[in-house]
Amino acid sequence: MPGQTDLTTPAHAPARTRRPAGARLAAAVLLVVAVVWLGFRAVRAFDTDRHAAAAAAVLAAPDAVTYQLLPVPAQPSPTQAFPAQPSPAQPSPPPEAGGAPEREGNPQPGGAPGPVHTPGAAGPSGQLAYRPGTWLSVVDLRGLDPVVGHERYLVFLRNWAGWTLAGAARPGPDGTAQVRSAAEPRPPTIYEVVVTRAVDDATSIPHGQPVLHWFDASLAPPKARQFDFARGA
Repeated sequence: MPGQTDLTTPAHAPARTRRPAGARLAAAVLLVVAVVWLGFRAVRAFDTDRHAAAAAAVLAAPDAVTYQLLPVPAQPSPTQAFPAQPSPAQPSPPPEAGGAPEREGNPQPGGAPGPVHTPGAAGPSGQLAYRPGTWLSVVDLRGLDPVVGHERYLVFLRNWAGWTLAGAARPGPDGTAQVRSAAEPRPPTIYEVVVTRAVDDATSIPHGQPVLHWFDASLAPPKARQFDFARGA
């Protein structure tokens, strides 16, 4: 009616606009591309075969930088989680006169004793390896004893920023395991590695039963000291 105002549509309200169909289609395509890309990245992140191949390439590379991890001597007391490191182990003394030598294998008919393939029989060993210019640290472990329950072999890496739990692994039937890290710390900055046997509680500071250790003072900051197993710090 004349003189009345439409209260449902204010005179100053802007006209309703509709998004063009082309813009909606482009947004949908971008969403699909983003989902596919994230799925692709997730598949690559969990592609164990690809990761194993990358680690094998590092270990076989002629320019690989390698550091040997040494066994931590057995703790003197079961009440200590981290024993103080004694002097380097001495070679085993020869058997007494008339005594039988240490068994290395089951005798084979008409031949020499065969090898024993028991994991851990020769003691644990390991190495840290990387290639210059890359960001993949490979900790290769051998001679490990089997673990039980929720136990794992934990690998801790240390650089100027502190300790990082690089990963946890269960050894295979042959006593081998491998931990690969493509995150911090960068391989050239690492100056200490500790491998322990424990339940993974996501704690970055080494904990559990010490197994292997490596420390290089020439790569560490001037005031850095190697991990004190007795104090756990």
